[in-house]
Amino acid sequence: MPHRRAHLNLVDSSRQLFELDPGATVEAGPGWLFGAGSPEHPVISNAAFRTDDSVDAGEFIARAKSFFGERGRGFTVWVRGEEPEDRDLDAAATSAGLSQVYAMPEMVLNSRAEARPLPDGAEIRRLTSDEEAEDYWRIAAASYVDIGWPPEVFGFYEGADGLTADNVVAFIAYLDNEPVSIAMTIVSHSVAGIYWVGSLEQARGEGLGRAITAAATNAGFDLGAELASLQASPMGKPIYSAMGYETIFEYRLLMSPPP
Repeated sequence: MPHRRAHLNLVDSSRQLFELDPGATVEAGPGWLFGAGSPEHPVISNAAFRTDDSVDAGEFIARAKSFFGERGRGFTVWVRGEEPEDRDLDAAATSAGLSQVYAMPEMVLNSRAEARPLPDGAEIRRLTSDEEAEDYWRIAAASYVDIGWPPEVFGFYEGADGLTADNVVAFIAYLDNEPVSIAMTIVSHSVAGIYWVGSLEQARGEGLGRAITAAATNAGFDLGAELASLQASPMGKPIYSAMGYETIFEYRLLMSPPP
């Protein structure tokens, strides 16, 4: 079922990204994943995912409160808003005092993306080096500030190993030889998860966001994925819709504040 596989790709991809953070703590149990990153931001860097729909929702929330509470952290539970499997999780989280702070449409594409011509002076390269990885996370920090993400969320990433793993392909787009746009794919459960898509302000409106998302999407299919999946920001959703991505449900991010 694509809905469930897309969710599991998000969970597995989140775990891989947490593992790039030397200060992160990850707990994976039979039916859940908790990740506490180096930054204390309760929405972006501290997340709780249920991976088995049969796990009791109340027990899951209580366990999450204990895990993050021991670390003095707030955290966010990712709830599949329109999915019947998560109605109990939504109810349990709300009953425990969690409240929605953000919503993100889960979008999928079932075929390769159209590759359009790049603007003059632009090219897209696959990331292979530590120097390119430094550019990647610098662009991520700068571009995500515009949707309210603090730049320190990306400050602990270093080296290219996590961006060149067997199931990962990361790209940087250059405009007049300057790195300006990024995107990556992480493949699991036959899904190409598209993550950390961003462009510097001076590169927006040039078609590079669409082009680099298409490159990441098609790289995922080249690695054997059967569909591509992403969680869209308000800025990105029109681009992904124009590419053929369709919304299959909406994630509701329910936050528990720090104790």
